[in-house]
Amino acid sequence: MQTSPAVANGTVYVGSGGGTVYALSANDGTRQWSFDTGFGRSSPAVVNETVYVGGAKNVYALSAENGTERWAFQTGFRVWSSPAVANDTVYVGSTDNNVYAVSTDNGTEQWSYETGDRVLSSPAVANGTVYVGSHDSNVYALSEQ
Repeated sequence: MQTSPAVANGTVYVGSGGGTVYALSANDGTRQWSFDTGFGRSSPAVVNETVYVGGAKNVYALSAENGTERWAFQTGFRVWSSPAVANDTVYVGSTDNNVYAVSTDNGTEQWSYETGDRVLSSPAVANGTVYVGSHDSNVYALSEQ
């Protein structure tokens, strides 16, 4: 395992280096479901019964209950950044040098911002600002809007 787990409602959600997201019982570790993201090392985020996770060229919204894909948003390349979710928006970076804001409802792009290099770090959202670092050694402060 190469990602940090997320725990919600008695379930542990974790991604493998090979690109599979697993839902495991927190009580006994039994597998409840798995989902193949193609290739990714994104830690999942769980909000309102939805698991958000990055993959080969997509950010996925999955049902926390059974792993069914609700939507997928395509980026230009791998998503290793872990999603941050705030105010009905998923914020995530991609190795295509962009930060994306995507609607939690249907996965449509609200905006994107091109940085100087790959975005491997996970965004943080506070007071209407999205903070994220990129491989060019810069930290960007972007408006949520």
